[in-house]
Amino acid sequence: MEPVNTASLLSQILSIKLVIPAWQMAFFIITISISMLMRRVKLCLITIFLFTFYWGFFLYWGDIIASFSRFPNVVSLYLVSGTIHIILTLIVFFREG
Repeated sequence: MEPVNTASLLSQILSIKLVIPAWQMAFFIITISISMLMRRVKLCLITIFLFTFYWGFFLYWGDIIASFSRFPNVVSLYLVSGTIHIILTLIVFFREG
């Protein structure tokens, strides 16, 4: 087994280009960790849900805009159903019980 060259490993790590900003990933991990430690399952789930939708929208923003000119009804339905889904999730989250 070959010894690990620290300088080479560090240069490889620094050369990685992340699509999602590292500060957002760190904030996500900290938020869900704190909510799990506090046993706030609903808060943890809504955090995961909202970050996933945000990152999906962030990564595919260009594709969504490009497809809007070709398929306006489908993209409108996608955006409306996503908005309704988020609203209903928030209603369930804040409901007592």
